[in-house]
Amino acid sequence: MATTRTITNAFVNRVLPDIFYEDPEPVEDGMQQAPVIIEIAHLLTAQFRKRDDVFVSAGGFIFYDRSNGNRRIAPDCYISFDVDPKAVLENLPNYWIWEIGKPPDFVMEVASPSTASNDLGRKRDLYAQVGIAEYWRLDPTGGDLYGQPLTGERLIDGEYQHFELQNDADGTVWAYSEVLDLRFHWGEELEYGFDVRDPETGRTISPEAIEREGRLAERDARLLERDARLAAEARERELLAEIERLRRQSAPDA
Repeated sequence: MATTRTITNAFVNRVLPDIFYEDPEPVEDGMQQAPVIIEIAHLLTAQFRKRDDVFVSAGGFIFYDRSNGNRRIAPDCYISFDVDPKAVLENLPNYWIWEIGKPPDFVMEVASPSTASNDLGRKRDLYAQVGIAEYWRLDPTGGDLYGQPLTGERLIDGEYQHFELQNDADGTVWAYSEVLDLRFHWGEELEYGFDVRDPETGRTISPEAIEREGRLAERDARLLERDARLAAEARERELLAEIERLRRQSAPDA
């Protein structure tokens, strides 16, 4: 029988197997993924910031076997709905499915040479096993590592089935996430190679981009107002000049 020890930084003190847990080997090319992962987490966190029942993470482990702390998986980004995010952040060392009561609803992996095969194989199987409703993969190379730049899958009867990829007028490819009610886009011209957009408006959900667009719209409005004012003033001068010309023309000769 395995010996046990107390994990004191848990939600309340727990007695867990002594094998909880071994440190994993670091990903050798993890820094290549970091900017994209951080941006994805930033966009999704901003999108759901007003909800108090959504947990978004770009780090940590999902533990799925309470008897063995080494049975865990580390997504690049994941989201769980209908949970207490404060309890997850402040009281649990990681995402323990048996404590929280449900697996995350959404997971996204970002491709790198050292992780791509695992994302397509073992991780995909595990996500289906633990019940992740949607599994997405983003390949910043455009498909060299995953076979295609963007893949979204939904779990149906224990098996993942692909969302259909669509082509947008701006040259990007996209697919719709039913869980998030968002569209993920990929395109070489996009910053970071991807964007997340509102399905109704087709506009990005990036707070910075929205703010930038707002500033540009305000600037354009001011320029239009200025141009209209200058045009009106010029027209007024022309009219006054025409009135003066007509007045002189009709005046009796001195």
